[in-house]
Amino acid sequence: MDAVRASYALPGIFKPVSINNRWMFDGALVNPVPISVCRAMGARYVIAVNLNFDMSSRGTVSPQFDLAKGNPEAAVEPEPVKGKNGVAVRRLLHRQLFGRGENAPGISTVMVDAFNIVQDRIARSRLAGDPPDAMISPRLYDMGLFDFHRAGELIELGYAAASRDIDDIAAEIETRRRRGILDDTQADAADEAGPTVAA
Repeated sequence: MDAVRASYALPGIFKPVSINNRWMFDGALVNPVPISVCRAMGARYVIAVNLNFDMSSRGTVSPQFDLAKGNPEAAVEPEPVKGKNGVAVRRLLHRQLFGRGENAPGISTVMVDAFNIVQDRIARSRLAGDPPDAMISPRLYDMGLFDFHRAGELIELGYAAASRDIDDIAAEIETRRRRGILDDTQADAADEAGPTVAA
């Protein structure tokens, strides 16, 4: 269970997990689509699942702000939060973390969007240097990092993406088998264990 918790421990969002006296974070920080890890473990055919495929369609960190029709003086600091017995602190933290109104992103939104941008750039670089044998790219559109409550939708999108590509992947494996690129021993092992998937 600790390994699963560590696998989604994003810095600044989820706490790191201590395993064997080492603090573990999400491996996506350095290798979002770990094809090289699969190959190092002996995989002969790697199917990658790239969750950052449609990153460019998800928008930017912050929308265009309407600062009172271009008046820079309209961008004044908000009024101090007033309250007693810690209420002011809670209000201030809420405003800073989640934003104020619809035009100002909070710290959490900025951090998540920044993480997604960095992860996308690392994934592109890694995929260019060590491409997989096949790539499944679910179209996640407006899915966000914290949309755990939409797990059913995510599973359906992943299933649809795999269904789109499964016939082509099977045909390529069969072609490699016939040409001797993937020998029968490797193919039988792949059939028994299933393909190696990097996600």
